[in-house]
Amino acid sequence: MAVKKIIVAHGELARFVADAFAAKGMSPADAATVAEVLVWANLRGIESHGVSRVPRYLEIIDQGDMDPKAEPRVERFTDALVHVDALRAAGPVAMTRAVATVRELVPRAGACVAVVSRATHAGAIGRYALSLAESGCAAIVIAAGLPNMAYYGARVASLSTSPIAIAVPGGPDGPILLDMATAVAAAGRINQAKIAGQPIPEGWALAKDGEPTTDPAKADIALPLGGAKGSGLSFMFECLTGLIPAAPILARTVGVAGPRHNSQNAMVIAIDVAKFRPLAEFGRDVEALASLTKSLPRRPGVDEVLLPGERSRRTAAMRERTGVPISARIWQQLGEVAATLHLTPPVGRET
Repeated sequence: MAVKKIIVAHGELARFVADAFAAKGMSPADAATVAEVLVWANLRGIESHGVSRVPRYLEIIDQGDMDPKAEPRVERFTDALVHVDALRAAGPVAMTRAVATVRELVPRAGACVAVVSRATHAGAIGRYALSLAESGCAAIVIAAGLPNMAYYGARVASLSTSPIAIAVPGGPDGPILLDMATAVAAAGRINQAKIAGQPIPEGWALAKDGEPTTDPAKADIALPLGGAKGSGLSFMFECLTGLIPAAPILARTVGVAGPRHNSQNAMVIAIDVAKFRPLAEFGRDVEALASLTKSLPRRPGVDEVLLPGERSRRTAAMRERTGVPISARIWQQLGEVAATLHLTPPVGRET
């Protein structure tokens, strides 16, 4: 019987990923940060932003687009306004630095905004919003990058599948997190369908010639969520994350063949809930709203009304106990990384 998946303990997976980036010159602390962010995505079932990214991240180090030794530069304008120039550092390293800075400053000003520029791929941005919510903040994180989505009505890649994550403290099981892309389906999900050899639904993507396709191997351009609404959000995210720090991405890359990968910008916004009201009271109100929402009358065929992020939180709880499933193809790629870098490969069990 062919091996379909390998189950790996999340700690073992993080150990291997950290070793891989350390072998490319990244400091142990930064390598551990990248590993934690990628494995966090796998734990929550977001395979498109998990360890499947490792070969690509290593590739852009070799290409010079990611500097594994870069130290993001923090420029503090006020206690409420910060610019983090990533200087081509790994996205998770730059974003974690921004979150740490915001967390330090927000008790002073009550709210803080950090703009992050010149980073590489940030990973699943929900990780950063959730981290702030765990410390008592309401948080909004947005990101924008290279064009891989069509503007509504266009047939060429002209926007990023810019994600947004919103998290608040409280809730019946801890902070509530919404993490979504502005595309019908993020590029990573289309790639996962390609790896699995499964067709994608109509309305997800266009082929390179601008025509609709359900073949993930031909899918080249994602389509915006909600048509003009999704593309409008992505356009504005580019304005907020790219134009404010004078680090534009789209205007520089649209129509240019082979854009380099070292361009992703983001914005981190945190609000100290306790400045408005006691945090415990806010948490009780969030829990009451969640309870009300889950008790709403259900449509036929719907077993449960789910809160934002509830499914992924349950997946994480299960995978922390039972291990993280890795596809045979990704497992093979991780094995190739181990061989190339002369590392001990991760240990897993076949299913």
